Amino acid sequence: MRRNFVTLCVLAGSALLLSACQASKSATPLSPSIAGPIAGVQISDPVVISPINGAKIASDTQPITFTVDNASSNGVRPLTYVLEIAVDSGFANKVFSQTGITPGDGRTAFRLPSNLGAERTYFWRVKAYDGANDGDYSPTMSFSVFTPVVIGRPGLSSPINGSTTTSQKPILEVLNAPVTGPAAQIRYLFEVAPDASMSNRIISADVVAGASRTAYGIPSDLSPGTRYFWRSRAFDTQNHVGDYSDIWTFVTAAATAAPPTDQPPQTAPDDQIDMKQVTIALGADVRGWAVTSTMISATHVGGDLCTNHTKAGRWPALPFFDTGATVEGNQWFFVNLNGKWFAGANEWLRPGQICKGIAGNIGGDNFPNTPLQNWSPSPGELLGVMVSTPARAGQQGTAERSNVVLIRW
Repeated sequence: MRRNFVTLCVLAGSALLLSACQASKSATPLSPSIAGPIAGVQISDPVVISPINGAKIASDTQPITFTVDNASSNGVRPLTYVLEIAVDSGFANKVFSQTGITPGDGRTAFRLPSNLGAERTYFWRVKAYDGANDGDYSPTMSFSVFTPVVIGRPGLSSPINGSTTTSQKPILEVLNAPVTGPAAQIRYLFEVAPDASMSNRIISADVVAGASRTAYGIPSDLSPGTRYFWRSRAFDTQNHVGDYSDIWTFVTAAATAAPPTDQPPQTAPDDQIDMKQVTIALGADVRGWAVTSTMISATHVGGDLCTNHTKAGRWPALPFFDTGATVEGNQWFFVNLNGKWFAGANEWLRPGQICKGIAGNIGGDNFPNTPLQNWSPSPGELLGVMVSTPARAGQQGTAERSNVVLIRW
């Protein structure tokens, strides 16, 4: 009887016999020939386990595994899953889609075959289906992938391990630590102690990171001829902290007499201005300072004044207050006003720096309450220039200067 019925299904053309054929298909729900939903079959939503809504996933922990508690069905066909990931909650821009995911025992996990891009938010959902019937999608969940901030160890640079400094206020310098990820502003902590365990720290200060190196100038004298231990570490303002550097030592310079600041004016053989006829408008009285450097060249080009001298890069550097920067000296101007020479310490120079931008920084408000306040250089005006160790705003170095030379502005 069954063979005859099947033959009729193949050959018959009447509507009555076609209806009988469809009834035969419904009677065998595991048949792959079923092309539409089976009446009465219900498939529940899978329950999302991970990533949970709003999860933040570090990019170095990828690929991501998606986990759901299995859906259930009152049908007899086996379930499989489809997973969708998009960059929008409406799933118009999908970045990944996988069908035919085989369920696990009670819970199903699927690991992506590759990494997702970092610094983005994604949306995901999953649903179960049996080939004829589809369940509803799970609730849409979001997660973000981020690059974790990793801050390495700085490399110590100066003072060299075990060396003796030239000052009781040495400048500590490190090579910047490697940083990966979206770090906030990087700063460096400098610590100094008299003991190798660093348990009795006498200095603990931090400064903003430099471009490739970071320096901290110790603001007050340490004990002369004393061994100290120091280290550094980097951190950012979002509480990401790197490991400490190695611990190095230095010995401070022996005590020396204070530099002369009140020596009587003296004119060096190479000075092109009589220093005894100069009035200091701003800065230390450098007229009696030792002339230890010779001007090689002095040029005014555009907005720069370049003052090359034989001690450039060789004078001791000082910390520029509490900024972490270091300075070696000041450029000076000598101006003849109504037959009298006036001098003023102007721009700071970093160690070894020769040229300095001075546009708008000569005279005027930089020299308040002095004869230079209402003066600015005119093209062709004859000016004297020189370089000294730091001699402005209360910062003073070793009381050294170059000779004074005259230039046309």
